[in-house]
Amino acid sequence: MARYRLFYKEDETVEFELPEGWHLLNYVNPEPTEITRTIDEMVLDALNAPVRIPPIEDVLGPGNTVAIAIDDWTRPTPVRKLLPGILKKLDEVGVKKGDVTLIVALGSHVPMPEEALRDRLGPDVYDTYRVIQHDCHAKDLVPIGKLSSGGTIKLNKTFHDADYRISIGSIIPHPMNGFGGGPKIVMPGLVAYETIREHHTVYTIKEGAYPGNTETNPFYKEVTRVAGLADLNMIVGALYTNQEKVFDVVAGHYYEAHQEGIRRCISNFKVKMDEMADVTILSAYPYTEGPQLMKPIGPAAMCTRRGGAVILLATTRGPMPEPMLHAFDVVREMGSDHPDRILLDTFKRRSLVLNEAPIDFNMALFFTEVYKAQYDLTIVSRDVKLEEAERMGFAFASSVEEAMEKTKRKFPNAKVNIFPIGGMVLPDMGVPPQLY
Repeated sequence: MARYRLFYKEDETVEFELPEGWHLLNYVNPEPTEITRTIDEMVLDALNAPVRIPPIEDVLGPGNTVAIAIDDWTRPTPVRKLLPGILKKLDEVGVKKGDVTLIVALGSHVPMPEEALRDRLGPDVYDTYRVIQHDCHAKDLVPIGKLSSGGTIKLNKTFHDADYRISIGSIIPHPMNGFGGGPKIVMPGLVAYETIREHHTVYTIKEGAYPGNTETNPFYKEVTRVAGLADLNMIVGALYTNQEKVFDVVAGHYYEAHQEGIRRCISNFKVKMDEMADVTILSAYPYTEGPQLMKPIGPAAMCTRRGGAVILLATTRGPMPEPMLHAFDVVREMGSDHPDRILLDTFKRRSLVLNEAPIDFNMALFFTEVYKAQYDLTIVSRDVKLEEAERMGFAFASSVEEAMEKTKRKFPNAKVNIFPIGGMVLPDMGVPPQLY
């Protein structure tokens, strides 16, 4: 019998065999890619030849202030490896260390613990430079314009006031924005809670807002427009293989460099598929943060027939956030047979079930309920607890074999997809997906 694997963590995989009667359609097995340069070398090359903007040495010097926005630990970005080359370049052109501020672009996420942040930046950088975490409820956020839907865009004041603004992120598939990184560091990373809420409720349910699509994606187009209003001067984006290894770095204009990065890495993720599966088995990796675990369900839904099943192997750094679980409780207590429709209607009113909770908790609720209405969802984990899975409405299994055994009762002769790294796959069925 053939054996297959899923990534559980970076250094741990889970192997299994398919049950008798199940037939494999696609095994998107990530292959190692030879990488010959260090990330330091990649950053230097990118900064020396930025896309559609002048290099740093042509625009910055002594007396200039610089804000560098980084993403938090919900993303795989190797921040501590990307930062030194950028900081060295700033030092070489005469920008003082005291004139550089590192901003964790949390959006509405929970702030990172100090030790985790120190590890993400590297101790030397953390101890040398000013580091702050964005507060989407801060009183001093600066209005910079309006969303196309009408709401006010309020931006982090430190980022706004800097002479030059840089972002660091990962150009990887994203469920609504098409791809993450680039302009997305500003919106939602550095804006007000009300700005994020309006943008996400309006544009998540628009046609074209799906993984891998930026060409006809209104969610992405508005994110990009906001980055322009915020005057994001340079992005630095890590490009990945489908095994979640950085193979290159791109730097430059917030839109042009982002698009260049997408063009260079999309073939690592996109997989042509000719037939919908009955069952898709995948890992949530590289996502290990509570609400982020739901993201890979989107690609699975793109290539699994309605009424089919999705088995998700997931690990998490800690307990599922109680406010997120409470959101599921609130929806269940409404007593509706169609909670997905309630949430769609809530979004259409530009509202959320829990208006004070982090937006990603609400987004996890939305996507989970929408997909539960269309698929049998099972979560497999040693870290997510049975009670947590049940509160979210997932079936639960302690092993992939147990999940398959239960699923086989409904699908005795299933056609199956297997995605070892679910967060790094873009199924291409030849037509745009209809996810809602």
